[in-house]
Amino acid sequence: MKSLGWPGHYRWLLPILLLAFLLRTAYLDAQSLWYDEAFYATVSSVDLPSLLDVVLDVRVHPPLYFLILHFWLGLGQSEFVLRTLSAFAGVLTVAGMFPLATRIGTKRLGIISAFGLAISPFHIWYSQEVKMLTLITFLVLLSNYFLVRLLREDKVGNWLGYGIFTLLAFYTHYLTFFVVVAQMTCLTLLRKQHRALLGKWLLCVVIVGLLFAPWLLAILLRGGFSQTPISWIPAAQPEDLFWTLYVFGLGSTSDNGHLFNTVSGLLLVAILAHVSFQLLPGKVMAKERSELLLVWLWHFLPLVLIFLISVDWPLPQKRSIYMDRYLIPLLPAYLILIGYGIMHLYARKKVLGIVTTTALLILNGASVYSLFLDQSYHRDQWRQAITEIRENARSGGILLVRPHHYVVLYYYDLREIPWHTVPYLESKEEYETFLDSEIPPRLSEGGRLWTMIVCENADTHRFVQGARRRLMEKVENDETRAWLLENYQLVEDRVYIGVYLASYGGS
Repeated sequence: MKSLGWPGHYRWLLPILLLAFLLRTAYLDAQSLWYDEAFYATVSSVDLPSLLDVVLDVRVHPPLYFLILHFWLGLGQSEFVLRTLSAFAGVLTVAGMFPLATRIGTKRLGIISAFGLAISPFHIWYSQEVKMLTLITFLVLLSNYFLVRLLREDKVGNWLGYGIFTLLAFYTHYLTFFVVVAQMTCLTLLRKQHRALLGKWLLCVVIVGLLFAPWLLAILLRGGFSQTPISWIPAAQPEDLFWTLYVFGLGSTSDNGHLFNTVSGLLLVAILAHVSFQLLPGKVMAKERSELLLVWLWHFLPLVLIFLISVDWPLPQKRSIYMDRYLIPLLPAYLILIGYGIMHLYARKKVLGIVTTTALLILNGASVYSLFLDQSYHRDQWRQAITEIRENARSGGILLVRPHHYVVLYYYDLREIPWHTVPYLESKEEYETFLDSEIPPRLSEGGRLWTMIVCENADTHRFVQGARRRLMEKVENDETRAWLLENYQLVEDRVYIGVYLASYGGS
């Protein structure tokens, strides 16, 4: 490194990037795709007009990630290849953390922040998932990076960088809007120092908005966002704010029921409170305060606004959008604030700083271990259930499926047994009438009936506690299962993570 003339801090950055790469590609295809991943893979595999039509119809996310994944699929359609795109974006985000945090504080803060993101269980998890979450984090990071540069240098290149990455972020995730609100709030609070910058920023954002307007117009022509299928997201509760900060720091693959982990979560909150106190006038240099204020607002303002929107207000058409994974663009700001706080703690009380850092590193390591090797934290085991059917399917049997099962069955190419769809009906009587008329004529003598009942882990923070209970409650209340138990003999059932599989025979 010295022969290349590289500064000493880059000798730290390269091992951090190597560590980030290894953690994001390790066991990359060990877990099954869950429903959302299979949906993204299936939608992205169709021709471009059909892809845009489906994304417009579903209207949960803008199209950029789907378009990138469409061309990425030219490399293959295995779980490993599909997830490599997110892993690649995740490593790039770690690389981007260093220059951003360095401009906000020091090179030491840059190294700490990049290392914190490299080992973040929360970020590693979504770097191994076929979704746009690490891509949007990378784009939002770059948007804020160029805004930080603009606070010091009003140059055309910085404006181009800011405008391009902000526009790409809008075309990746709708919650980019809240990050831009945070940026606007920061520039408004700093208007005395940056009055000219605020005016130019407003013009830049208007241009970005005009370039994003065609997509919004297309959504409005389809009926707007009122039919967006997000009613499954639970309303936000006050304690969710704490658990989000906990997950950002320790990951959802840590045991949130353990007292030591909970206390560590409170420690992270205390560090954030300390950094917030530093933003008071006179606590830090004015120049440093401007950039730290931007990071603080980037993290806290979208978090609070999304929480307030998602509280169970008695309003018509109210929808909750509070999910930790949707908040992942705020993670880099969170880790920079934590890194800044730990540096201050270390400077004032070295022993306490060392103890705090050691405890957080141990807990992160345990969470990463669980992420990879503890199956109880893994994604829904569709692949294992489908393999069970494939290996034990007999001639004359059929698989009863729900419409939302299709994309996963298509991805795993289950052909050994014919499928028959059970639609969503209103009452037990309607199910009995439908099944009485449809199932006996289709089942050959000696054939088996197979059913899959699925309950994805929809917990706001993806904590696994209670996930199995929710699945079994759904199994007990399933009308199709009740009819099968009355008319056929249960041969075998098996409970996988998120999936209940059963076979029936005889009458």
